[in-house]
Amino acid sequence: MTDGPERADPVVADTADEGTPSPNRVAQKAIASVLLALGALVLWIASRFTWARVEAEDGLSPMRRFEVRGSDWSPWLTPAALALLAAVALVWSLRGAALRIVAVVLGLGAVVIAIPAISLLSTPVNSDYAARAIDLAPRYRVLLTTVNPWAPVIVLVGAAFVVVGAVFALRAARGAGMSSKYRSPAARREELERKVFADYERRQRAQARDGQPEEPNRSASDRQPEGERILWDSLDTGVDPTE
Repeated sequence: MTDGPERADPVVADTADEGTPSPNRVAQKAIASVLLALGALVLWIASRFTWARVEAEDGLSPMRRFEVRGSDWSPWLTPAALALLAAVALVWSLRGAALRIVAVVLGLGAVVIAIPAISLLSTPVNSDYAARAIDLAPRYRVLLTTVNPWAPVIVLVGAAFVVVGAVFALRAARGAGMSSKYRSPAARREELERKVFADYERRQRAQARDGQPEEPNRSASDRQPEGERILWDSLDTGVDPTE
């Protein structure tokens, strides 16, 4: 019978499964994925949205009104939405420096996405560009072009989702730490020794708690599990068993 729940060993906690993502990092990746998916959805909606209306006449028929959709004004909206969906998969499959690079690229991409929207809000509409975007026939003369003010706002909202998603992806990448693959042999050997000692101390406490002392007639080498003896033999011979 024990006095209470066994207290977690700080050494064991420090050397816990290094390859398993921490709950905090998983949560950050999940938030980044949701934000990137929302950004992709918003950009797709913007591509289907009416950005401008062009009123033109050809002198032979009454004035006509043409709609310029987002996919006409900014053909990159749909490819950008698809790229963001692909980035969601990258966020989950990458870590460390690779994920950091993806996060930086996403942030720069969000800035590029926002530039045309800001330009549309801050400068007068270009009637010639609107006519070219919908392949208006040369016989038509543009009389008036009006811009839907909500169109660039939608794009800016999508870009904001991407920026925040990139920030969370960057935080997840920083929390990943350095993989043991890129550590020096000395650091990996030290980490392995810590794990071996922690495992041994944990078994000793468990045996003391259960009242099952080790058999005195068994040697120290016999009491060690085969896996532990292999690790010690590897360390003694200078071979890194983690490779």
